[in-house]
Amino acid sequence: MSPFPKGYARCSLLAAGIFWLLHPAVGEEAKKAVYSGSLNTIYNYRASGSNSDQDVYGYWYLRGRDLADQYVDIYTSGRLHKDIDGTGSSYAEDPYLDLSDSSQQNDVRLYQCYLDWHDPKKNASLRLGRQYVDVADYIQIDGVQGLLFENKKLGGRVFFGNPASYYSSTSGDLFGGVSVVGRPWEGNQTRGTYARYHDDSVAGDDDHYFLDVRQQFLETLRTRAYVSVMNEDVQMAGGDVFYTALSDKAFDAVLGVQHWGQFDAVTRAYSPLAETLGDLEPYTTAYGRFTQQILSWLYVAPGATFRQTDKDTNATNQDYKRYDLNFIMEANESLTTTLGCEYWDVGDGDRFWSLSGDVRYRYHKLWEVSAGAAYMDYNYSQLSDYSVFTDDTAAPPVITPLDGTRQDQSPNAYTYFLRGKWNITQNLALRLAGEIEDDSDAEDLAYQIRTSLEVRL
Repeated sequence: MSPFPKGYARCSLLAAGIFWLLHPAVGEEAKKAVYSGSLNTIYNYRASGSNSDQDVYGYWYLRGRDLADQYVDIYTSGRLHKDIDGTGSSYAEDPYLDLSDSSQQNDVRLYQCYLDWHDPKKNASLRLGRQYVDVADYIQIDGVQGLLFENKKLGGRVFFGNPASYYSSTSGDLFGGVSVVGRPWEGNQTRGTYARYHDDSVAGDDDHYFLDVRQQFLETLRTRAYVSVMNEDVQMAGGDVFYTALSDKAFDAVLGVQHWGQFDAVTRAYSPLAETLGDLEPYTTAYGRFTQQILSWLYVAPGATFRQTDKDTNATNQDYKRYDLNFIMEANESLTTTLGCEYWDVGDGDRFWSLSGDVRYRYHKLWEVSAGAAYMDYNYSQLSDYSVFTDDTAAPPVITPLDGTRQDQSPNAYTYFLRGKWNITQNLALRLAGEIEDDSDAEDLAYQIRTSLEVRL
């Protein structure tokens, strides 16, 4: 029996049929319209000891530009998924359960499907259907966006619709707003956005304000500053500096700082984990990275990230320092070797470090193969030996957890992998990947095999 479920096969054949039917063959429309798309079918197998899991995924997208005498664009994308083993929707039933697969009734997910009507110069556009609002937290809606002169000196857009969700009903929710973008001087782009999310389940609203300023000073230097306000509280603010050297030896760098404040949010879009993890505690993150070409065949890329909480740390709000260093060696156009190390220093004595490397060989644009290994060593502490007290006279019984003892855990793990890609034709690519993990905390080795076949227009 084929491991690919019938429903998946029907969806795959339907998507492939749409690609071929919409692909123009003759006529003037074929000369004006531009089509692109892909259908990527993935089979994923994982096993450790007596546990195993098999999944089939399919990812598609289809884009058509300048249809109907250059007045219409179309776009659709989505994911197909089927758990072949038919395990349950909890971690106890399926130790490989992923958050994106936890709502198993959604075997087919439509990410985007819209029609974009615009004038030939694309100064004005009306987009109808399922889409992401990229200027407002990429909220996914079934609705409409109207854009006017967004690429000119002054422009903007309005958006409104019903938010989409794969985990809960949002039938009564609404999301909408307005955004204005301007280019007041050379090299500058400034955008201000207001959005409101109405959550019908709590009969509440979240008002969100965004300001994003980008400035290109030189061909090599650009900056960005941004701030967002949630219900009159600063949700997040930050800035970045990007530099790219135009010289014989490549060099690029990025520096940034970001602060998350304490704010109150009531809707499912902005506080989905509040009941489980508690309110977000304020913290600041600073980061930096650069890549420097040392020799014609050698690049070095160090980076660092620091997170500092504004208040006392707790289980879900930790300070940390993260450092990494990568070396990229290109012996020639075909052979590339990378070597990297990473270290995390987390609050309360927890830490993590790893060393990894791989070698990749490419034969023109026909095929490539890579092999590598990684070693990880980490230390963390956990509370254990909990005691409970049950008062049977209470209604319902009261169970009180008492203080546990703190135990240090220090496992290590080795990972080995082999990957390959074969461009069978210009429109067909096959990928294969295998991985073995040996974790000292686990009794058995873990295995993963992943294959994908991609068809492109």
